[in-house]
Amino acid sequence: MDTVNSLNPHFMDARIINPILNGTIDLFHEMLFIEPTYGEPFIVKNNGTHRWEISGIIGVVGDSEGIVVLRVTNLLAEKLLMKSQVIVKDETEKPKIINEMISELVNIISAKALGGLKDFNVKLTPPFTVQGKNHEISWPSRTPIIGVPFQTPYGPFEVEVSISSKTGNAG
Repeated sequence: MDTVNSLNPHFMDARIINPILNGTIDLFHEMLFIEPTYGEPFIVKNNGTHRWEISGIIGVVGDSEGIVVLRVTNLLAEKLLMKSQVIVKDETEKPKIINEMISELVNIISAKALGGLKDFNVKLTPPFTVQGKNHEISWPSRTPIIGVPFQTPYGPFEVEVSISSKTGNAG
């Protein structure tokens, strides 16, 4: 997948972003048996409103830094939980289990991406998850946010990336 090469190369280095996007596709395909299709990348307007109710976040540190976010709706998260065959014994535990599942999915994406990042001096932080309608993410202020929309038979999701080089050059 060469998703972000169509965007301005001064924004971010596609050689860093594409392993993350490929890791996302691989995860959905190999572990959830879902074939996600991706749409046209776009610049996200960070105006505080969005349709995503859950965000799994990975930090990128090293010569380039920023964040990568997997964004899903509650409906898709519940369907992914069913596909994962995790048994929820108590419905009051479901939000916590979904939160942990999204964190683990992002963790697996980052592990899959590391192979494609071995030539770069970057590391990925442990993932964390935030939930809630219009939850806020502290995006890096110097770099645009690139969104890559995905569609599945169970609903949409999005990967959003904002990574910049510490030296001022593209990632």
